[in-house]
Amino acid sequence: MIMREAVLIIDDDPSCRELVGILGQIWGIQVFEAADCSAGLRILQRDKDRIRLILLDYFMPGMQPVDCSAALKATAGPSIPIVLITAAVDPAVRAAELKLNHWVSKPFDMSVLEALFKEAA
Repeated sequence: MIMREAVLIIDDDPSCRELVGILGQIWGIQVFEAADCSAGLRILQRDKDRIRLILLDYFMPGMQPVDCSAALKATAGPSIPIVLITAAVDPAVRAAELKLNHWVSKPFDMSVLEALFKEAA
């Protein structure tokens, strides 16, 4: 059985990545950080067997959100959930655009994030 012990956050906001990284340390979960989709895809390809969850920001430089989400899903496969994390006005609509079932609004509630981390174990 594969032991997926890490979370990947893809967000261009360094403060958000740092916060998720600190929370991962507190909860005993390794966090890989990527500032854009291309970097996130490289990490996912390298460490796919270790990643249990992907947190994806909507607005980032580089790849369009729909293209980023599609590339991540194609690489991750069905076993790694992707959760949209966004400050967008209507996160449910943004998640639907990306064909993602789960989303969390920024600023997020720490208990919601903790549940996501542990659910995906």
